[in-house]
Amino acid sequence: MSGLSDRELRERLITDADAGWRAFVDQYSPRLLQLIDQCGVRDRDDAMDLYVHVCERLAADDCARLRRHDPGKGALAAWLTTVVRRMLVDWVRSTRGRRRLFGSVKTLSEIDQQVFELYYWRRHTPAEMASLVLDAGKPIGIAAVFAALERIERALTERQRIELVTMAARAGSEISLDDEEGEPVTVVASDRPGPEAAMLAAHDERALNTALATLDPEDRVIICMRFMDGLTLAEIKRALHLTSLAPERISKIVVSVRTALERLEGKPV
Repeated sequence: MSGLSDRELRERLITDADAGWRAFVDQYSPRLLQLIDQCGVRDRDDAMDLYVHVCERLAADDCARLRRHDPGKGALAAWLTTVVRRMLVDWVRSTRGRRRLFGSVKTLSEIDQQVFELYYWRRHTPAEMASLVLDAGKPIGIAAVFAALERIERALTERQRIELVTMAARAGSEISLDDEEGEPVTVVASDRPGPEAAMLAAHDERALNTALATLDPEDRVIICMRFMDGLTLAEIKRALHLTSLAPERISKIVVSVRTALERLEGKPV
C-alpha cells in the first residue's frame, strides 16, 4: 500500500491527530471496506453502517487506539484485521434490535417475525421461544413455534439462510476478554430467560425431545442440525454425506415434528 509508512502515520497522529486521521482515512478506507466484506457483510447499507462504526471507534479520543498501535509489533494492516473483527461482534450485538427484516419475512405474521428475530438474531432455542413469544398474552407453545419456523423456512432463500448463519457465527464467536490493546472488554448482559421462563422452556424441551424421538434417525439429526445448531442446508448435506437436501424435505420434517408436538400438548411430559 502506497502512502505513509506505519511509523510515519503514527508520528503524524501523535503530533496532529486531525491531520493524521485524514491521512489514515485516505490510505486505509479501501482496506477497511475489504475487511468488512471478508467478514461476510454483503448488504451495502450494513457495510457502510459498520464502516462508520469502525471509524467512530478508531477516531475516538483523538485516535487513541491508532496512536497506541506499535509498528514494531506488527503491521497496521494486519492489526486492523483483528480490530474490524472485534468491532463487528460489537456492532452485531448493538444492532440486533434495529435490523431490517428481509422482505420475505415482512410478509409473514407478527408472531412469525418475532420467532424469526428470537431464533436468528438472539439465538434462542425453539423450547425457549415457546414461552417467550406471546399471542393474546399467552405463550404460543412449542408446536406453534415449529409451525412458525416452517413458514419462515419456506419464505427464506438459501442466500438469506447463509447470510443469517454467517452473521450469527460472527456474533457468537468466542473473543478474548481483553481487546486488541489489552483493555478489558465490557461483558454484554445475557438475554436468557428468567427462572419461570426457564422452567417452561425445560417442559417444552422435554416435549420436543419426545416428538423428535418419533422421527426417522436421519430426519432427527437433520432437524437438530438445522434448528438447534443453526447449520445451512449445504453444511448439513456435507456433514451427513447426503446426495441432496432440498428445503422441501426440511419443511416435511418440521410438519412431522409439529404434528407430534400437537398430539403431546396437554399431556404430561
